[in-house]
Amino acid sequence: MITAARCRALPRTPMPVPMPVPMPAPVLVPLLALATLAACTQEPPTASVVASAEGLFPEPIFAPASALETEWRRVTVWRDAPFALTAEDGEVVIAAQATGASAALVTKTEIDVERCPVVEWRWRVDAMALPADLSSRQAEDTPASIILAFGDPGSLLNPDEVPTLRYAWASETNPVGAVVDSPYFPGILRTVVVRSGPPQPGVWVTERRDLAADYEAAFGSPPRAPVEVVALFTDADHQEDGRAEAFYGPLTALCTEPADPPSIFDS
Repeated sequence: MITAARCRALPRTPMPVPMPVPMPAPVLVPLLALATLAACTQEPPTASVVASAEGLFPEPIFAPASALETEWRRVTVWRDAPFALTAEDGEVVIAAQATGASAALVTKTEIDVERCPVVEWRWRVDAMALPADLSSRQAEDTPASIILAFGDPGSLLNPDEVPTLRYAWASETNPVGAVVDSPYFPGILRTVVVRSGPPQPGVWVTERRDLAADYEAAFGSPPRAPVEVVALFTDADHQEDGRAEAFYGPLTALCTEPADPPSIFDS
């Protein structure tokens, strides 16, 4: 079980990052709400929507080449799990490794889900800590996940609880399409299992999801707020020697209309 007493945070900095510094327990609430998952024991709802990109306009949410240099904060949940930039087939991607550890990269953003209802990304999983089961507090590890908070959590010192959706690569114990409710933050933090099964070393997979439909499948109603926080989370902290290795490519919103051009008054 992940508790506030086990968590530490690192200040934003280009890789490689320094040793972690202590974080007060009140600061951890929204970060744990983005980083801690497990499942309820009741029969869960399912999400099975794979979106079409036809007629939509791509709008970058982040590019790995600049993500670690800008407004991202690296958060160590349990022990040290490094993130770094690496080149794969001529493209810069984010590499995450965890051995008996877990960590996240967190940033603020703004995604109007009504205008940009679809998200697309590439990822790869080379290693997974096993046994893993999102329905078990003793084994709820996942090598790769993307987390989106709908609404502003506010100050880290005085956080608000906002609906949070997570896309996860799970072990074959959790089937594709399962929606998992967190017992730590029930009704607030829910996961859609996008990919299920063993690692596929060296194989990149592209995902495209109907964000609005997945949110409604998870929470029972359309989103009422934009996505204001995005996090990448790699987790292997329930197995002492468990190892997870994942790679993240760009994350893109697909929108029904192009973004407004920048105004001269914005500079």
